[in-house]
Amino acid sequence: MNVKKRIPPHKLLQTEALLQRLQPLDHPKRPLIEQDFKKRKAGYAGERSVDYHLSFLTDKKYMIFNDLSLPMEPHDFQIDSLLVTPYYLLPIEIKNISGILTIDPEFNQLSKEFNGIETGYQDPITQVNRQKLLLQKWFLNNKLPCPPIEFLVVFSHPSTILKMAPGHKRIPPYDKIIHAQNIVREISKLNTQYTREVINIKKVKRLLLNQHKPKYSSILTTYQLTETDIIKGVQCEKCLHIMNRKTGIWQCSNCHHLSKTAHHKAIQDYFLLIKPTITNRELRNFLNLSSPRSATLILQSLNLKTEGSTKGTVYTKNFT
Repeated sequence: MNVKKRIPPHKLLQTEALLQRLQPLDHPKRPLIEQDFKKRKAGYAGERSVDYHLSFLTDKKYMIFNDLSLPMEPHDFQIDSLLVTPYYLLPIEIKNISGILTIDPEFNQLSKEFNGIETGYQDPITQVNRQKLLLQKWFLNNKLPCPPIEFLVVFSHPSTILKMAPGHKRIPPYDKIIHAQNIVREISKLNTQYTREVINIKKVKRLLLNQHKPKYSSILTTYQLTETDIIKGVQCEKCLHIMNRKTGIWQCSNCHHLSKTAHHKAIQDYFLLIKPTITNRELRNFLNLSSPRSATLILQSLNLKTEGSTKGTVYTKNFT
């Protein structure tokens, strides 16, 4: 059962919004941002392809949590997918790297060869081993019995070729590096290996969902940009031209498109690009609105958490 479904990553949505509002069109950072957007989009598609294979696990004993971010001092830790059963846990690290990949246990490194160029990556086994240790600590901190924890590194791209470095064999733990189409087979093996019920999965489910707390990161800081690099205003849904507000409706002076809800996307862009909180004044500044009352009506129509009252009200966007 898919308990926590996968949604487009926050960083992907931020990058997409940034590309639509970055000015000028020939901004020197645009090529880098476009490249990162393609990588993040491909990564999300790869994660979705793994979700497809996990969707065959229909038994109620399975609980799948995607994109978990759990608290652990001094830093939180993130898991691409976590399979919870009464008998064992299975964190899954998803990789979307195509080409010919060589795994070198001696140097704890993964390398890719493409067009005669070799690129090195972090050893994924080291990465999932760290997740395993942090999960064990999470259970200890929550005073829960810790079940056996296995792990998988899953390559989502079907054309990826996996090889061991010369002189090395595919022995544990490197036998846990697999292609996505083999994931159900590996889980079937674990089901025969672990048969003793260790945890109450309903209690674990509640704690995982309650403690999942993704952190907001500034996309402008990532690319060393400022708000002056961002186009303000409500963009036309048809041509992206900045619209004007006239008696409760948005009008595009370029293509003459009319909309009552075009500001929804603009406000979403604000939360993605600027910060997760907004005030009446900040809304008016971003949407190019002159009327405080119009801004209040817009804010009150949205499903936002509020803090304070009257002019000091702060509206907060929840993100998962």
